[in-house]
Amino acid sequence: MEDNEFYKILVNRYINKQLTDDELELFVQLTKEGKLDDHLLAAMSKKGDISESDQEDYDRQTKTKRLWYKLTAAAVVLVVLSVGLYSYFNHNIIDGNKQSVYAKHDAEPGGDKATLTLADGTEISLTDADNGQIAKQAGVAITKNTSGQLVYTVVESGKKEIAYNTITTPRGGQYQVNLPDGTQVWLNAASSIKFPTSFANASNRKVELKGEAYFEVFKNKKLPFIVVTDKQEVEVFGTHFNINSYDDETSVKTTLLEGSVKVSLLSGGNKGTSRFLKPGEQASVEYQTRNLKIGKANIDQVMAWQKGYFHFEGDDLQSVLRQLSRWYDVDVVYQLSHNDDEFMGDIPRSVKLSEVLKILEFGGVHFKIEGKKLIVTK
Repeated sequence: MEDNEFYKILVNRYINKQLTDDELELFVQLTKEGKLDDHLLAAMSKKGDISESDQEDYDRQTKTKRLWYKLTAAAVVLVVLSVGLYSYFNHNIIDGNKQSVYAKHDAEPGGDKATLTLADGTEISLTDADNGQIAKQAGVAITKNTSGQLVYTVVESGKKEIAYNTITTPRGGQYQVNLPDGTQVWLNAASSIKFPTSFANASNRKVELKGEAYFEVFKNKKLPFIVVTDKQEVEVFGTHFNINSYDDETSVKTTLLEGSVKVSLLSGGNKGTSRFLKPGEQASVEYQTRNLKIGKANIDQVMAWQKGYFHFEGDDLQSVLRQLSRWYDVDVVYQLSHNDDEFMGDIPRSVKLSEVLKILEFGGVHFKIEGKKLIVTK
């Protein structure tokens, strides 16, 4: 079999997650040498299909077994990022000097960290609070359960004064809260949600969000659930959706997984414009133009953070590093004029920053960690 035909089959087997351990090692080495670039780019543009007869012939020769990992590539520099390649990268690609540098300067992954601010201004560290009831106000008990989640429970009926709480996650933090109506909210890093401790006698269930959160709203057709951000308002009756409203991104993105929501603009020349989303759709409000656009959502990419991993799919370096900055609590310093690489692949959010950087460096960029600074060079 000629090299080109072999390379084509190897790439096709990688795409279909069929490589053996030995083939995976060979795949990484050939990628590092640049011998698979054309075949990977062809495969990414759906031009690298392998005939069934060729594939069956190769399978018979190698007696293959299936492994689970994802195709990865870059527009200018090929980058391989895959859960299945971590141990290989750590032991075979990264040189000892680089490992020793990262051993001295590293950042731990984020975790369940948040601060609860009560209506009277009292701040409670949910990171340090023991399980059990941590506060009671306006007829509502606030409890931290054994899973580390915050739960609001009405313990006194009757009309009570409306009190508002705020839960804030720092960079390097995330948290889950069960609101008084039973709605579940997952907060990503550097985010906050403000809400009333009880929705009794209210005309709606309105909360305010900064940053990113995933919602599973308790159904109540008589009491619509409303999420307000700086640029938009999202109204729902019972559904699953994600809102990304970080100030350092280019737009606010609302992604619907289940049910129906209405997205309305709160500012700009198109103020008042509203659109309904169907499951699998995403509303995007651009910060500069204030235009509201609806398109098909990449659910895997949107929900990756909530499921515990980073999912890059054509993301540029700046987009990738914004996510790392929030999760690892580091400030990014760029010491390169430009970088037009695009990254694709999955990385668990449970690994140290150095593990992520080792893999990103395979694409040609270089990093140095100095305290809370992540310095990027080419």
